[in-house]
Amino acid sequence: MRLADYLDFVCDPGRDDVEGWLYPTDAYLMGVINDLQTGHGFRGDIVEIGAYKGKSAILLGFFPAAGESLTVCDIFDSGAMVSDGNAQENAAFYPGLHQADFEKNYLRFHDRLPRVHVGPSEELGKVVAAGSCRLVHIDGGHTYEVARADMETARRALGSGGVVVVDDWSSAHIPGVAMALWEQYLSGELTPLAFTKGKFYATWDPAGLTAGEVADAVADRAGIEVRSVVRLGRYVAASVTMTLGDWQRYNAGLRAVYSKLYAADGGASAPQMVGF
Repeated sequence: MRLADYLDFVCDPGRDDVEGWLYPTDAYLMGVINDLQTGHGFRGDIVEIGAYKGKSAILLGFFPAAGESLTVCDIFDSGAMVSDGNAQENAAFYPGLHQADFEKNYLRFHDRLPRVHVGPSEELGKVVAAGSCRLVHIDGGHTYEVARADMETARRALGSGGVVVVDDWSSAHIPGVAMALWEQYLSGELTPLAFTKGKFYATWDPAGLTAGEVADAVADRAGIEVRSVVRLGRYVAASVTMTLGDWQRYNAGLRAVYSKLYAADGGASAPQMVGF
């Protein structure tokens, strides 16, 4: 399968049966970041912190060029020691998380597994050299302590032109992620590039990608658009969404899927979905 085929898969709720929270807007936007990096000659490995069942890792698996690799970090069902807050979150939201499910899903789309590190992100230094990466996607634990550790791990791992993508940055029920993100911003070194409803894109490299470059590239990419350019303190960044037509098709597909589920559960109509 090619990257374009997987993007079509993610954009079709009737076909997309991989559990997870990767929506078309971010699938396209991460592709934009990858293309800009390779176009500028920025090289390095890819890291994902927090894989769940592999939906975004499958996407990232299409990005590494020759000599580059993907590393996935998660505790899965290893029984690794975590904080009480993180343990409560895992029990509430990810009770059926198994590494075998991740591997099964990933191998549906790729010939071989990425390197998998089972454990917290603080241990990634054992397998990922400092400055060796160009893209780190963070979707790990949502407590402040875990999110802060993940951000520090990303900062250490990223090299020239490196970009960090932070999931759940705007979710009000898990403020620890936003606290860890804005802490890095307030230090004066993390520069926003773009954001969606679900993910925040930024860089620590002042000589790396710029928000303007990202916005221009989004304007040339089918399926997504710059909804607005927002001032974030001393920086500006593009708010990126799906184009209206693409969202309407995606929403119709979601409603069809949910209508079947609701019909099997008493015949209630499917709710109107919120745009991404």
